[in-house]
Amino acid sequence: MDFAWLIPTLCVGAFFFNIIITRWLGPRKHALGAFVSLAATAAAFIVFLIVFTDAVGTPDLTEHPHLITWSWFQIDTFAFPVNMVVDWPAIVMLGVVSFLSFLIQFYSVGYMSGHNRFWWFFSVIALFTGAMLTLVISYNFLILYMAWELVGLCSYLLIGFYNERRSAAEASKKAFVTTRVGDVGFFIAILILFSETGTFDMGTIFAAATNGEISSGLLTLSVLLLFLGAVGKSGQFPLHVWLPDAMEGPTPVSALIHAATMVTAGVFLVARAYPLFVAAPGALEVVLVVGTFTAIFAGVIALVQPDIKRVLAYSTVSQLGYMMMALGAGAYTAALFHLYTHAFFKALLFLGSGAVIHTMETVLHGRAVSPNDMNYMGGLARRMPITAATFVIGALALAGVFPLAGFWSKDEILAGTLHGGHWIPFLVGLVTATLTAFYMFRAAWLTFGGSPRWHLAPMAADTSGDDASVGAQHAAPVPDAQSDDPESHDAHADEHHEPHEAPWTMWAPLVVIAVFAVIAGWINIPGLYTGFGDVVHFGEHHKEAFSLVLALVGTAAALIGIVVAVAVYNFGLIPAAILGESFATVYRFLLHKFYFDELYDWIISRILLSISALTALFDRKIVNNFGVDGSGWLTIKSGALLRYHQTGRIYHYALGFVIGAVLVLLMMTAYPALVEFFQ
Repeated sequence: MDFAWLIPTLCVGAFFFNIIITRWLGPRKHALGAFVSLAATAAAFIVFLIVFTDAVGTPDLTEHPHLITWSWFQIDTFAFPVNMVVDWPAIVMLGVVSFLSFLIQFYSVGYMSGHNRFWWFFSVIALFTGAMLTLVISYNFLILYMAWELVGLCSYLLIGFYNERRSAAEASKKAFVTTRVGDVGFFIAILILFSETGTFDMGTIFAAATNGEISSGLLTLSVLLLFLGAVGKSGQFPLHVWLPDAMEGPTPVSALIHAATMVTAGVFLVARAYPLFVAAPGALEVVLVVGTFTAIFAGVIALVQPDIKRVLAYSTVSQLGYMMMALGAGAYTAALFHLYTHAFFKALLFLGSGAVIHTMETVLHGRAVSPNDMNYMGGLARRMPITAATFVIGALALAGVFPLAGFWSKDEILAGTLHGGHWIPFLVGLVTATLTAFYMFRAAWLTFGGSPRWHLAPMAADTSGDDASVGAQHAAPVPDAQSDDPESHDAHADEHHEPHEAPWTMWAPLVVIAVFAVIAGWINIPGLYTGFGDVVHFGEHHKEAFSLVLALVGTAAALIGIVVAVAVYNFGLIPAAILGESFATVYRFLLHKFYFDELYDWIISRILLSISALTALFDRKIVNNFGVDGSGWLTIKSGALLRYHQTGRIYHYALGFVIGAVLVLLMMTAYPALVEFFQ
């Protein structure tokens, strides 16, 4: 376990190797850059396996984590050490991040093939992975914050990878600025904790908080500010607005962000600092409320989104809310268990959507619609059978259908909220499970089921009716039932490129991850095998018995969502078009994400920019013109007057001397009291 620090170091080293050496190798830099990144990530996973094997042979690791410490630098008598920890939460994340990052990079070889910045993409992916791996083993708030900010920097670079597109550049800035709001709060929290304890070491700070050495007011303030950082990174309400726009980046980036890095960092931070949240009065209640609201809020928005990646993005926000809800309810093990299982099926879903987008970019070339728009897909199951099968497996796992991974972790969260006496979060969790199943099978059907609809996409030169974006959202040909002959549009095949299965470098990782989306949850089955819960828990561990009633209720919630989605989009029993027309106002609000982007844009453009303009006016007129320029003008004028007293001519000084002497004599004559005063 002493070599755990090698896991992030290998990935970070790959980045520096590529930017120092590989970039100068001409056309060969692309292949070598990808190879170096893949090799480093594979080596990191091998080191993880060694660490994992060592940890399995250490029975008291849960109660006594393995610490790695060395001196970093010293200022006067204060030493700044590097503190790292190897405990089971860290080990779980080390495995998930390194394993999925390798598969996502392997997938990217096919997805990003031919791009002129191919080597740079893999270099930043390696740094992204290394930053997240550093974050999960950090046991020092200062080191963790550095890794935290490095994760944010890499997300900025990767979300804006297609920076030639204005939308991608704006999305990267939006992500960076929005998460900075939370990061400022996180940094202030670290400073408060340091001022109270005199150290950045987490173990010492946790002990001080538990023993009451930090005042309850400051502790609660620091914990809430720390949670603000987690809210920003994990896209919780109200800082959720950056996450859907982050879909502008390449799809492998979306998979990595949503499955193993970036957004999972916020949940992991709350779990890592859980002793502070438990000790701070009211902190867990705030986490519970924010997580519960976020879960259903994002789930409702995902119901109507036409962009396949945005559906998955809001799904991630909702599932992260699930995890926060569990942490707030005291279900520590359930939250981390869902964090672990969610990584596999969410990576699977994003990579599956990437395979679809990869082929639709060719099919819809020259059309006035986005290749992400599910309304112009359909019928892809026959042309992309591997992608379709793995996507459905991911959807079933996310919906929480027995016996896939999501079933076990979802039920753990529901059980945790119920056993904690939190009835409203429990009911919200059930409703969210139904919504999740509905929007996932809506996405699956619109993408892979029914009849092909890509031939209906308007040509880019067609300016009739609404613009492309409005048409993609409102006038799309969503089928109400399976009434059309699947082959009825084959006559138009000569006008378009036909969709096809992704290359093997893309579908092979899908198959591997699909296996884990099925079996990943089997390591924590109440009443059968609870290996995960035995080692990943907070405080005294209580084994939970399997609740058949709760399992049936959770399964029923998922099945209801699936049945309704099939009824609406497959059989047309409740036509989607009629639903949209009947609830037009609700539909419009959901389609525009409750107008939060517009609200923030109004606040920024009308209020913040107005305040900025007023501040700039004050700075220019008062500070600059009057203060800075005024002091210069005063200096010049004073100098102009004083220069008459320093001419350098002796007769001027003699004249001044004489005038001064005469004035003194006159004053002494006129006022004799002055003579007495000076005597």
